[in-house]
Amino acid sequence: MGIQQAMRNRSDLAISLIQNSSLQVAIALTPVLVLASLFISPVPMTLVLTPTLLAGIALTAVLGALIVFDGESTWLEGLMLLGLYLIIAASVWYGPRVSL
Repeated sequence: MGIQQAMRNRSDLAISLIQNSSLQVAIALTPVLVLASLFISPVPMTLVLTPTLLAGIALTAVLGALIVFDGESTWLEGLMLLGLYLIIAASVWYGPRVSL
């Protein structure tokens, strides 16, 4: 049995890879970018989030957990996630500006 056959239909492996990469970005990359912005950018980045972004992140986490919970994925679930990301991006882009 080849390695491709051993890795095929392993949804648990795919889900753990996706979740772990998101966790690595949240824990490692975000603080590094904030610290690097102190030296690179004329206006440093902050970790202050608007209520719209917080609601979007919470909604994405809940919907992602509901999709992952049953252990299978369909094209419709992927389309729902893409639609949610599009709605969040549009609400942040066209939403009210927050001055800090």
